[in-house]
Amino acid sequence: MSRQNLWTAISLFLPLVTTCILLFSSSTTASTSPLTHNENIKSSTSGRLDVLPIPTQYSTGHTVLCLSSTFEITTSFPLLPDLKDAIERTNQHLSSDRHQYLSPTRGLEFFNNNNNNNNNSNCAIHLPSLHLDLTSSSDKVKPILSYVTLPSEDRPESESYTLSVPLSGPAKLVGKTPLGLLRGLTTFEHLFYHLPTSSSSSQPTVLARPDSLSQSQQLPLGSTNSEQVVGTGSSAQTDLDGTTYAPFAPYEIEDKPAFGWRAVLLDTSRNYFSVPSILKMLDTMAMVKLNVFHWHITDSNSWPLDLSTHPELAQAGAYSPSDIYSEADIRHIIQYAGDRGIDVMLEIDTPGHTAIIAESHPELIACYQASPWQRNAHQPPPGQLRFADPAVAEFVNGLFTSTLGLVSGPYFGTGGDEINENCMLQDEQTAQALERNAWTLDDALDDFTAKTHATIRQQGKTPVVWQEMVLDHGEMPSLGKDTIVSIWVNSADARRVLDKGHRIIQAAGDYFYLDCGQGGWIGQEGGGNSWCDPFKTWMRMYSFDPYKDVSDEQKKLVLGGQASLWAEQTDETNFEQVLWPRAAAVAELFWTGAGQGSYPRSAIEALPRMHDVRYRMVDRGVNAVPLQPHWCALRPGVCVMGA
Repeated sequence: MSRQNLWTAISLFLPLVTTCILLFSSSTTASTSPLTHNENIKSSTSGRLDVLPIPTQYSTGHTVLCLSSTFEITTSFPLLPDLKDAIERTNQHLSSDRHQYLSPTRGLEFFNNNNNNNNNSNCAIHLPSLHLDLTSSSDKVKPILSYVTLPSEDRPESESYTLSVPLSGPAKLVGKTPLGLLRGLTTFEHLFYHLPTSSSSSQPTVLARPDSLSQSQQLPLGSTNSEQVVGTGSSAQTDLDGTTYAPFAPYEIEDKPAFGWRAVLLDTSRNYFSVPSILKMLDTMAMVKLNVFHWHITDSNSWPLDLSTHPELAQAGAYSPSDIYSEADIRHIIQYAGDRGIDVMLEIDTPGHTAIIAESHPELIACYQASPWQRNAHQPPPGQLRFADPAVAEFVNGLFTSTLGLVSGPYFGTGGDEINENCMLQDEQTAQALERNAWTLDDALDDFTAKTHATIRQQGKTPVVWQEMVLDHGEMPSLGKDTIVSIWVNSADARRVLDKGHRIIQAAGDYFYLDCGQGGWIGQEGGGNSWCDPFKTWMRMYSFDPYKDVSDEQKKLVLGGQASLWAEQTDETNFEQVLWPRAAAVAELFWTGAGQGSYPRSAIEALPRMHDVRYRMVDRGVNAVPLQPHWCALRPGVCVMGA
């Protein structure tokens, strides 16, 4: 053989040998290495996992894995519509997402290392499919919503999943429930990146965003070899071939949330938020596995809740006839959320924060718009339910009954915060009722709470209240031990509530209030600061210890936590910037649990993941704010103290 022919043969044979070595070495690592928290890896070309929330256990490799042009998602069990839709959303995201790996070359280094000459059509290894399976046949017929609405303590197990992405053959996702499969699909999506278009052998087709697909554009459902197949569709094939890749295969993931309550609160009374904006928020919540939407739907400023049994409330109390939520809207939002693994807890804050009811029922409200407002309310407008009047409890029970009929989940918020005593004690009707019954104001509140909470329990729901109901009104026999308490004034108050035996939600303003730092909104000369300054950075939120000062016996009473967005200075024009990506830090804090076995978790270690999820959000049209200069986002570990 001539020297020229020899070198020709070697050049043809060498890539095959290299591929075989990569396959052997990487698959061996995956099969022999235990699942670990690789949380300290920073190099852009090391086996880093930038999924957020970071899975509780995982291992990665060092091999680039591209999606096949014929990639499909298969199941061996019948699909209900919600899981079928979830699979189609995953296919749509894989075909239309354009998020690039965060490095100076935007992921080209992986293909240089693999000698692919930056030509993504030469990706050596392709993933043909993802197969979904359930561990229990009895769960194959239940919709996702049936698990979303389980008691909080039972949710983590139903959200658990395992995901295996090998270097050869199909990937496999196994869940105990369809909800677990939904969580695993989200993780699977976030393993993949898109190569810069300049590296493609041909200009890729830019598909429509998933939320803009018409019914005729929905990806097809087919079947092959008795398996249900939800494929990518022909329009996506050329776009997926080699341009969508996972850089650190193989992946082995075992995942399960640490807490069953991972929430976002949105106040839709102080400023109105349209239904489409709420649905978009739910989509973004699902990206980071948040599972509760605490909907503070009414307050003293407006009453957008349009109930067929009480139409006068919205007619007189909404900002406009269009700034309402109909019963159909609420049912749609609840179903939409449930399909994405999110429970919706409605809150009607009583007996305070109800001033707007006076526009339709002035006989029910004390001190409405009394002046000066500072003596009668924490913020304008003043006005509270005359809760010592039995007619008020009867009215609220009717209101609760109608609202509870819309709710799928096990919880209902009744508020109870910031009751102004001066407003009540100076109200003549309230004073007469207290004298007639020989009550203190706290006695009257207890009687009101007993009556209204009885209605909630009769509907099979559990009341959720703010912390003042437990801490500020003496003994309240009406608050059964089943009542859940949201901590908001200060994180140090959690222990006092736990000592009374109540389950709690960690939502303290000194960590989790998203509106803090926006500045004061009450008009005044030279004013500036808000009550809960300073601004709560994502790193501040991430530093929270859910078990600080909590005994081992009390840990089971901590259900989880939430980020709260009060809307005095927020509406649709800026609420995504206020919410994202900070709420993603809360999602990981309460999904993954303690880092390296203890709290607080490391914000420096989490920073690359926060960057990654922020850019993914932006790619999907979410106005998530940058965390650092773009230069820093492309260089993990550089823009930190001590680097």
